[in-house]
Amino acid sequence: DMMWMTTMNPKTRRLVEILPEDAERTAQIFDMLLGDNLAGRKEHIADNGHLYIDMLDLS
Repeated sequence: DMMWMTTMNPKTRRLVEILPEDAERTAQIFDMLLGDNLAGRKEHIADNGHLYIDMLDLS
């Protein structure tokens, strides 16, 4: 049920095309956001968090 609500539902999911030239940068972002580098993650959020304020669901 959770996978359907968050990922699989065609009405609510968002597909993003990743091109080969984007793969290295995408891997770096994933490593930073999901990896063990807490300081790097905090810095990224502090520097870029304002770009995503409108996307927050605080309900």
